[in-house]
Amino acid sequence: MPWPALLRRHWRLGAALLVAGAAGWAAADLWTGRDATQPPPDMARLSARLQVAGVPDAAPGVNAADAPGAAGASNYSELERHLKRQPRDGRALVFKARLDAEAERFDLSAQGYAEALRVSSRVARDPGVWVEYAEARALAQGGSLVGEPEQWLQRALDLDGRHVQALDLAGSAAWERRHYARAAALWQRLLALTPPGSERHAALVKAIGRAEMLAKVSLQPGP
Repeated sequence: MPWPALLRRHWRLGAALLVAGAAGWAAADLWTGRDATQPPPDMARLSARLQVAGVPDAAPGVNAADAPGAAGASNYSELERHLKRQPRDGRALVFKARLDAEAERFDLSAQGYAEALRVSSRVARDPGVWVEYAEARALAQGGSLVGEPEQWLQRALDLDGRHVQALDLAGSAAWERRHYARAAALWQRLLALTPPGSERHAALVKAIGRAEMLAKVSLQPGP
């Protein structure tokens, strides 16, 4: 029986994961879009550079449009120089971590997220950053969600129990451990946030059914 596979793919800027679940479904597409936030007028030049680069706005509390750099090699260097001057700039650390993830420097990306979460209480209150940290760490260890990624996904859910990426990936981590009852429970919570009648809703129903069936014959713990 195949376990869920964690496959690398890119979404505009940053690392994203394509999570193939028990029934062969991919729920990562649920979160590829992000709400746009208009930058202040004095950020117009940077905003234009971000738009050309296809950079998404950050999650609440970590606005990419406020970061001192933009995509591209020269702007990456600019960001590094900024962080030498202000090493505790949590927003800049997150932005750099996303650039590192885009370049598939996953170890470096995970280190950047860890530092941003350490130095900035505002960043640490953002569940989306914990999810991105989990993604980077998972990709750094070959695509497995077991171990540290599970911890960071749980931290995200502690902050927001309705966070769709965290629910999906935490369910996939449980599936990878063959904790099928927990996987089903997490995906049930995700199902409640998915539009009924949609293709994604139907795929989730199938995945949950498969997990529940396996839970009945598994000796692993429940949710």
